[in-house]
Amino acid sequence: MLNRRQSISPDGEWVVYDTRNEDAHIARTHAIEMVKMETGDITPLYRTRNQTVHGPGVGAVAFHPSDQKIIFIHGLESCSASNPYSAARRFGAIVEVAAPWEYLHAESRVVLPDAVTAMPSYGMLAGGTHAHSWSTDGWISFTYNDAYLEGRARIDNNVRDLRTVGFMVPGMELVCDTPETEQENFIGAYAAFIAVEVKAEVRRGSDDVEQAVEECWIGTNGYTDAAGNDHQHAIAFQGAVRDDQGNLHHEIFVCDLPNLKELSEMGGVQPARRQEGILASVPGCSQRRLTHTLQRKYPGVQGPRNWLVSSPDGEHVYFPMRDDAGIVQLHRLATKGGALEQISSLSHSIEGQISLNAHGTGCAFLSDQRVCLVNLGTGEHAWLTGTTEHKLFGAVQFVHDDRWVLNGYVGNQPDHYAQIFVCE
Repeated sequence: MLNRRQSISPDGEWVVYDTRNEDAHIARTHAIEMVKMETGDITPLYRTRNQTVHGPGVGAVAFHPSDQKIIFIHGLESCSASNPYSAARRFGAIVEVAAPWEYLHAESRVVLPDAVTAMPSYGMLAGGTHAHSWSTDGWISFTYNDAYLEGRARIDNNVRDLRTVGFMVPGMELVCDTPETEQENFIGAYAAFIAVEVKAEVRRGSDDVEQAVEECWIGTNGYTDAAGNDHQHAIAFQGAVRDDQGNLHHEIFVCDLPNLKELSEMGGVQPARRQEGILASVPGCSQRRLTHTLQRKYPGVQGPRNWLVSSPDGEHVYFPMRDDAGIVQLHRLATKGGALEQISSLSHSIEGQISLNAHGTGCAFLSDQRVCLVNLGTGEHAWLTGTTEHKLFGAVQFVHDDRWVLNGYVGNQPDHYAQIFVCE
């Protein structure tokens, strides 16, 4: 199974994947591999130890954009029937292609017994990360679930398990004043921070975010805002907000991140206190709302689960949204702000993750079980495939601009198997 992004090696020769057969089965999946497109030769990269249906599990693997290394979700080594894989019991694992089988912890995880008042040190987390994505220069974005809130939510219906978006930074020295354990607490190679503040109790009709998900890095080298300020590292994300009636909708937000120097100078600042209803961002992050779609017939981001996609120049963010007829179409919005623009005019809805080609001139996705390519300049679309006996799913991912890969099932349920297809 391919990740929804960054499945292609920097040289364009290999495709990396995990050995899931169903999207929800990361906990029981034991292997990360890559396959050479020209020959079909498979190279194993990692295997879990003591794998059971309860964990540890691996999945959602992404290639670094320029280095021969990967990052993927890894459940805690201590996962068991009584304490299984979960949203807060996983981390980012980094493996060098030249040195397979052994991983580095990407982030530091320090979950303390008195988790309400005893927060981990600066640059460390107290929960689980997933859906990792590399920036061009090697920062990592992710979504995050806090271990304390996850545990409290299991036993108290009044506590909400919040999810938010964070980022990891290489090159920062971390100081841990708490004991490490090999399987539960550990020191990682990157400093990790929460980027987006989320709240369990949000004000109706406000820009308060209840959940932050499905982010992307903006631009190959960041973007320039409406005031002319350059931002080298910024994230676009879907933020769940409440309308005046209390209904939940996903709107598009931008979060500008502090630079490495600013983060290093804040090293003496303790993390904001975690409350049962708030996960606070690290100082220096600035978030703003781009879309206000509550007056639309179908408000908010709509359609299949989709991570946002940025143009290479950082000028636009792309996402699916329903038109007035209820069909999921491709839309975009300028990161500086402005009017929402519908790009496609399809008769069938977008069915999978959207992906831009390398030059940012076209966007591909599944629609009507065919691969559709939309010209981002004209809005015209072309079908790259006809119908097929295989059930296609997931993301269409470009290899340079003349080739693409995607997933499809071979065989019929319940005996069908996810495979990788490559097309010119």
